Amino acid sequence: MRVLHIRVACLVALAFLAGLLLSLKSYGAEKDEILRSVFDAEYYYNENPDLQEQIGHDPEALFAHFVNAGLREGRAGSEQFSIKAYVRYNPELLDVYKTDWASYCGHYILAGKAEGRRCLPQPEEDPLIGFYHTDYDKTLPRASNIALAAARINGIVLQPGEPFSFSEAVLPRTPENGYVLAPAIGGMEYGGGICQVSSTLYAAMCHAMLPATERYPHSSRISYMPVGLDATISEGRKDLKFINPYKRPLTILARTDETGITVSLFLGAGDAGESVESEHTKPEETASESEEAFTEKKEMPPKTGDALTVEDETLPETERPLKSLLLESGQVPVEKTAAPEDEAP
Repeated sequence: MRVLHIRVACLVALAFLAGLLLSLKSYGAEKDEILRSVFDAEYYYNENPDLQEQIGHDPEALFAHFVNAGLREGRAGSEQFSIKAYVRYNPELLDVYKTDWASYCGHYILAGKAEGRRCLPQPEEDPLIGFYHTDYDKTLPRASNIALAAARINGIVLQPGEPFSFSEAVLPRTPENGYVLAPAIGGMEYGGGICQVSSTLYAAMCHAMLPATERYPHSSRISYMPVGLDATISEGRKDLKFINPYKRPLTILARTDETGITVSLFLGAGDAGESVESEHTKPEETASESEEAFTEKKEMPPKTGDALTVEDETLPETERPLKSLLLESGQVPVEKTAAPEDEAP
């Protein structure tokens, strides 16, 4: 009897594995079909001179590059669809798809195209390339640390190719630097709460499709941010870093108000006496973009020690893969972020 039970269990396991393999095969085919619908090999070849010598005029090799690297790099796959523009002009999708760029293509094909969503760069580009807002309770001790860290990254201007380190920008978390004791994951610590600033900055980077050279997720769920958009900080061990990849200066703007913190990324540094003005808008409220005034330019604090190292980071997958989109009617359920608890990092 025991042998019979073992055989039955083995058959059940084999059936499950077979079903799983068929499901994965089906998912792969669906994903491939969707990505091909936003890809034109001739356009991709002509628009990317760096690939012409590297890959040549091989449609399948060009498509493989688009899938494995081009999407992540924000390269447009066709004249009709730009992944970077779609992410930029539809910021409410960020909480759902995070950095699973293939799923943005799926959303466009299955819903966005019919809805008339913007999917191409505009003739006169707005200097605002990314932004994100998170809420927090200003009555909690961590609020003081959040405001201080936000003020220290606000107005920082990175020149082309210049690296940024969040930990260096906000200075060591000590009482001498203005930080207070507040709850964090693992207990009370000076500077508790500033991970909300680094996480909001990272989410703004994702909205701009600006890759991190170093970033670590939290060890447990945080209440103010969807999973996959957070970035934890641990002094001397974990940091949030990136490099300005543009040919223009990149400005970080961080503002706190009665509701929370908004971090925005702008191309351009602005001239003395000039300011770029507009109104910040939370991602879930509108798909239009906006800016807020910045009048002070800051440079990164002097670097100490070795040069920043680039971490080969695997971008997190979305919680809702492309396969699930095929079963949807085209409506995207946007997750709402809850108010942070006192013990949040």
